[in-house]
Amino acid sequence: MTFTPVEREAIAAHSAALGLSADDYIRQTAADRALSWQRERETFHAMALRRGCTTDELVQRGTLTDNSL
Repeated sequence: MTFTPVEREAIAAHSAALGLSADDYIRQTAADRALSWQRERETFHAMALRRGCTTDELVQRGTLTDNSL
């Protein structure tokens, strides 16, 4: 994986502030983002099932306005 100089600098600074190596920081950050995405996808799928529609139909503009989660 290749990062720009600005990205490398930001990763180095943030990982150092957290007391992590850059490799651990990248691994943990990537895993956290992937798991968050997975939870969001599963939540939308469950909501769509309850409403009797597809996930795509659920997330179309204006569908999530009634707060009936």
